[in-house]
Amino acid sequence: MNSKLLIPTDEEQQQLAELLSVSSRVDTRKLPGYLDVLQDPRKSPLPRMQVERQQRSDCQGNAAANGVESTTWGTTGVMPVLSEMFAYNASEYLMGKKYVGRDMGSSMHSGVRLMTKGIPELNIQPGIPSESKWPYTRYCRSAREFEQYATGIETESAMVAEVQPMPDWNEALATVAARGRLHIGTWWDVRWGKASDGTPIMSRVPTRGGGHAHVCIWARYLDGEWFLADWNSHGYGHFLIPQGVYEGLQRTQCSPFGGFALIPPEMEERYNRIQQGGGYL
Repeated sequence: MNSKLLIPTDEEQQQLAELLSVSSRVDTRKLPGYLDVLQDPRKSPLPRMQVERQQRSDCQGNAAANGVESTTWGTTGVMPVLSEMFAYNASEYLMGKKYVGRDMGSSMHSGVRLMTKGIPELNIQPGIPSESKWPYTRYCRSAREFEQYATGIETESAMVAEVQPMPDWNEALATVAARGRLHIGTWWDVRWGKASDGTPIMSRVPTRGGGHAHVCIWARYLDGEWFLADWNSHGYGHFLIPQGVYEGLQRTQCSPFGGFALIPPEMEERYNRIQQGGGYL
């Protein structure tokens, strides 16, 4: 099992900067009762997610697909099964054709671009196809092979209306309660703790040891404190990030790899409708 995440190039950082809504932020006042939502087990995506163990350096592809799955379920009531390998191969392609098939990992920025811009030159809309259309075993070894399979493939919406910087702690909790997610990359020399129910806890800010991508999709109140619930691709589901560790990551925006809040369409409207007893939009 590889955990590889590439540091974005200057060009990728510039491309992402053009997408980043730095003037926007999640307004917790417009998401009333978000902590109550997070304590309602009926609203949690965690027991509905598919536990996966990556077999390549595709952690960023896994994080992208898992995040879309969680947001789609939370906003539509339908849980898709999406292609992590397409998300990985496509991210390689967006970084540059020379990266395809090298299995060196991909960048957080390439995944966000895939989910917000697609690949226009191949007529690929923003999003990720189902796993049935692109199985995990299909890892293209060249840009030409990727183009052969990928051109015009039908994708499921990535459910991203806006890309924002990593928010502060309370806004992060409100974001995941309202079905947004945090697409983040960190160093991976993790010191692990353990919650009373056995869930792993990232007990300090990692500072070295190679990069790894993962995605915060929910939050849990456990042992008297709040944790972000981060879905991982190492075969056990989610781990927990306490407030202090998250704030350490947020201060640097997960430098050098990057971290982003991905805001779903009509987030406040959907949230309020469901809170008031209505159905999905």
